[in-house]
Amino acid sequence: MRTIILPLLFSLTLAGPAFAQDGVKRVVEPIPAATTADLYRVSADRTPSGFNVPRFVSLKFSKVNGRTGPSRDHPVAWQYQRRDLPLLIVAETEMWRKVRDISGDEAWVHKPALSGSRTVLATRQVTLRSKPDARGREVARTDNRALLRLEECRDGWCEVKAENGLKGWARQNLLWGASRP
Repeated sequence: MRTIILPLLFSLTLAGPAFAQDGVKRVVEPIPAATTADLYRVSADRTPSGFNVPRFVSLKFSKVNGRTGPSRDHPVAWQYQRRDLPLLIVAETEMWRKVRDISGDEAWVHKPALSGSRTVLATRQVTLRSKPDARGREVARTDNRALLRLEECRDGWCEVKAENGLKGWARQNLLWGASRP
């Protein structure tokens, strides 16, 4: 049996006083994935986009500013630097979306920077299997925070596809962005 480890595909640059002068965040322990429970829900017929809130989307570009409010006049709080990064929309205006990332941080992103393509982040090292079953043949193992394209989910398992084309099934609860918020 050959195991393939998929590379870490997550990058985030932060702006603000919580970081050292060199811009490096000092992390002592990992931050747990943000929860999608207890969100304010708005039906599609009451949103500017015509889609339910909350919902998962992904970044369309490799560099996207997250602002403190819904306009270009608001300062940049975050700069996301990974195309296809999954984000949770928690509020919206006509041209802006308030998003929550895996760390639970929120910022406003301009609507054209977001895509409806579904991607997920592994919340730890995840084993991909040949079928949606714990007894399925091991296909690969991902790194923590590996970025994967979401194909489908059923019965607590999700079929995902890596950037290199490798496909497999992973437990849904280990993938941030795979749940129905």
